[in-house]
Amino acid sequence: MIKKNLRTLYLLPVLLVAFASTIAKAEDVVVDSGDDPDAITTTVTLVWDRNPEPDIAGYNVYYGRISGDYTRLITVDDPTAMIGVKGSKTVYFAVTAYNTNGVESALSEEVHWP
Repeated sequence: MIKKNLRTLYLLPVLLVAFASTIAKAEDVVVDSGDDPDAITTTVTLVWDRNPEPDIAGYNVYYGRISGDYTRLITVDDPTAMIGVKGSKTVYFAVTAYNTNGVESALSEEVHWP
């Protein structure tokens, strides 16, 4: 068994901002089968502080309709993500950072909208 020394990746708090919009990409929009097809799509913008480690390669944003059960994922290079949410049911979000070796941090604190 090979042991590697891994540095702990730190994820700073996530800030959640939501704007009513219809500009979200279709593949990033959270839709449930029970959602009103005519419901407005809100673009939820997540913003967090960049990790201080010099080898951070990006961030994974996990999200879903159940707290702690994230069924969707997007990967971003910068500490900002925009995700479309159709309707007004709660969506939960958590973020991880990963480094150039593919080591992923623990999940951030969960935030939700609305």
